[in-house]
Amino acid sequence: MRRRRGRPPDSIAARVGPFDGERTLVVRFTDVHGLDNRDPIAVILTAIPDEPPRVAVRMRGISTAVTPVARIPLVGSISDDHGLASAAANLAVGEGAATAFPIGRIRAGATVAELGDDAPEVVALEPLGVAVGSTLVLRVSARDACTLDGGANEGMGDAWTLSVVSPEALMAMLEAREILLRRRFESVVADLALARERLAAAAAGGDAAAPGADGDADGEGDPDGGDAAWPLEAGRLAESASRAAGETADIAEAFRAIRAELDNNALLTSELDTRLGTQIAAPLGTLATGDLPALAAAARGAAPEAREAILRRTDEVLARMRAVLDKMMELESYNEVIEILRGVIRTQEEIRSETLKRQRQRAKEVLERP
Repeated sequence: MRRRRGRPPDSIAARVGPFDGERTLVVRFTDVHGLDNRDPIAVILTAIPDEPPRVAVRMRGISTAVTPVARIPLVGSISDDHGLASAAANLAVGEGAATAFPIGRIRAGATVAELGDDAPEVVALEPLGVAVGSTLVLRVSARDACTLDGGANEGMGDAWTLSVVSPEALMAMLEAREILLRRRFESVVADLALARERLAAAAAGGDAAAPGADGDADGEGDPDGGDAAWPLEAGRLAESASRAAGETADIAEAFRAIRAELDNNALLTSELDTRLGTQIAAPLGTLATGDLPALAAAARGAAPEAREAILRRTDEVLARMRAVLDKMMELESYNEVIEILRGVIRTQEEIRSETLKRQRQRAKEVLERP
């Protein structure tokens, strides 16, 4: 071991051949008089295998079905312990070989590549000409720049299986999802309304403070009247408002997902955008992050003197929730109108097809006449 030319006077270099596991490097110094250091310096080297790239990517705004003209946004991150070389989205149609769509933003040597929500990697299906009824398998892969004997390592992300459906079929699926979300929100509103009624009964001081409620199995209410029942029912209202905030946040996100799925499948009209985004998802988000948590905080530990203010605040929140619920019902009615129009269009197409068929038959008969 010796100091190499060009290196600082306080550094040394040693060549260590390829190895696995651990290797101990012993350093001994000898001066010009031939004297060695009494205790050699031991350095333990551990060989760490080069790991394949890690692919943590997901589809955004796409479920299990797509139209033939869908755009599939991919978001997440791709990383490697030493450095990336390339990455690609691999799309296979049926049992055929996969087509690789290179992810161009991968910089050679970078250890991390982010595919953010604001700038996802998009795979477009329209240029592929996939047919309705096809099955797609999409998977993201990445390779590193390893130069060891084993060659470059390849990492694979999750594999997603997608069914290619007609626009009408996808719309029907999303409309069914909307109806389920509306029923779920109806239950949220009903739960908060029930908590409000029990609180009102407690404020009135009657025996019906909480008939049949939890902790009152005999259904006779609180015999001590309003002030005694108030803390219990105020706490229940706070719990109901907290539950409603969580449920409403989930429902708002589900409506945003429906809007994104319509957009990614080229089905989002301006009217649907307004209904789903402005009239439903946005006010639901405001309720979930503002109105309902504020109501829960106000009701939790509120004194009986605040009963009128708490009831009034609850009524205001319920009114806003019911206004959004009305928009959901309007949306369902709108979907019913759309379905009627689709039926009319289908009938027109059938009539047109039958007319053309008869015209061809008559033309054939005319040509076949002697």
